[in-house]
Amino acid sequence: MGVGVAIYSQRYRYIFFANPQTASKAIAKTLQLELEGQPIPAKGQTAHLPDGEIVKKHHATWQQLQDAGLMGREQLDGLFKFSSVRNPYDLLVSRYLKRQGRFVDQPDKYRWAQDNQKIKASMEAAQEQPFSEWVGGLLQRHKDKGRTVTGPLAYLDPADHVIRFEALQQGFDEVLGKLGVDRPIAIVRENVTVERADGAARRHYTEYYDDASRDLVARAYAPIIERFGYTFG
Repeated sequence: MGVGVAIYSQRYRYIFFANPQTASKAIAKTLQLELEGQPIPAKGQTAHLPDGEIVKKHHATWQQLQDAGLMGREQLDGLFKFSSVRNPYDLLVSRYLKRQGRFVDQPDKYRWAQDNQKIKASMEAAQEQPFSEWVGGLLQRHKDKGRTVTGPLAYLDPADHVIRFEALQQGFDEVLGKLGVDRPIAIVRENVTVERADGAARRHYTEYYDDASRDLVARAYAPIIERFGYTFG
């Protein structure tokens, strides 16, 4: 994955690291609309990682910003850093439904997904497999090698504050308080997983799991589940 956009404000002295699938796009859009947030790298700006990889869009980590020469450590240390997190059991169901639904149904909008061979294979599998099988394939290498998922920690570890997806507005209000913003700001709706609706009834994420898939996610995401006290259901 290449570097992507974080949201930075010189006036309010913050930087937001957009952890994927944790309402990060909604938070980022709200920051740009209401709190002078600017994407870094800026639109049209080209930056590279040391291996020559070109900066891509939306998700950038604390380390990538430094490696690409976009921000220095001293500058980052002087900012209020925050990110967001989501219960992994719920997050994976959302990922499955997006690959089963909108990524396939709206190919022009999600061209980047179509062009990524790994995501495309995941999309194809989601059309054919129930969730329990799909997530087993997704996390197979973690199971085989006894590894845990560490990607989200690149966003969470440097953060001074973490907003929980499950209490999104409350967490954002806490950020406003830390920034000294005394006016209410509602988070905009953006990139909501409409596929979670099954007919007229919304299925709870627990309904997608069997015992094996539940245990697999518990092991693979143990660092996040334990740190944030997440439970199943």
